[in-house]
Amino acid sequence: MALASIITHRIFRNAPGTAVTTQVREQPFTTDGKLEELIYELKTHFIRKSGKSYGRFSAETAEFPFSAWLQEYREERLSFASFSQKAMQQFKHELEKNESLFDGYIFFAEEVIEAGSYLYLFAVEHLSGLYLDADLTLDESRYLDTAGFTLAAKIDLNEWNSGDSATYLTLMRSRAEKELSEAFANLVGFSDKYDIKSDTEQFLQLVDHYSDTLDEQTARVTRTKVVDYCLEQNRAGKPVVIKELSSNLSAELKSGEPEHFSRFVEEKQPEKKAEFIPDSGQIRNYVRISGRNDSLSMSFASECLGKEIIYDSEKDLLTISNIPAALKAKLLKHMKGH
Repeated sequence: MALASIITHRIFRNAPGTAVTTQVREQPFTTDGKLEELIYELKTHFIRKSGKSYGRFSAETAEFPFSAWLQEYREERLSFASFSQKAMQQFKHELEKNESLFDGYIFFAEEVIEAGSYLYLFAVEHLSGLYLDADLTLDESRYLDTAGFTLAAKIDLNEWNSGDSATYLTLMRSRAEKELSEAFANLVGFSDKYDIKSDTEQFLQLVDHYSDTLDEQTARVTRTKVVDYCLEQNRAGKPVVIKELSSNLSAELKSGEPEHFSRFVEEKQPEKKAEFIPDSGQIRNYVRISGRNDSLSMSFASECLGKEIIYDSEKDLLTISNIPAALKAKLLKHMKGH
């Protein structure tokens, strides 16, 4: 990682009715291997966690001044430490509006890499554990919970500055602690939550319509490559970019027309976004149909429907042919045993 700046501050209220207290660090850390390892671990868990929201900063900077302070830092009118300290005062102000309890640390980390610049905020708490010392005496130790955090934010600084994206702010909130989550969202001034399930559903409908224009083999490869690309982007915490996907499809299918798919999308749905955040569950299910109950579990490629697998909706009957050899052997063995 290339950490440009990193600092952390403590904020806590351990009992209802008590004041919110902050403990601020005056200067950013001097970056070393341990800090890079810590932030890398937090970043990795952040990317892997589901249920994130995507949006942008609120335009109401008087009420939510985080973006204004960030802009001042970017213009070198505020130091990184001053910017983070102002943000902590804002978080304290938001927490004082409710009775939620919290005792943890807010990490501010700016990452500058070839792909762009990013600002991360992680709300991390301590955990306690037992250990045996050199004299085999039982003692207690405290350590940062780098995997269990539920509050975090990521700002793509390049996309924010360009003004071309409406989803440069990624927010992770706790489902269990609504007041605490609301305070954290207000800290960064998050707004414009996007319905990623609806966006993904509309996108997959377009993929279906596009596949209908192709021969069967090409359509099957296309759908698979769409899923692979979308899931790869999701794992990396990046949006699906229609033109990039179109180029990938053309290269894979050797069609020689890098914008064939993207032109199709524009023609069928001109208002379609140039990029969107995919819902991984819908993407995975696009090429597979699955379901289960207490006694049955089944999963198969969607392309099998109407061929090896026939569903009669009137009789609610599923007929399967071309049964996998291993499953067939088990069925025959089970029948012989009875």
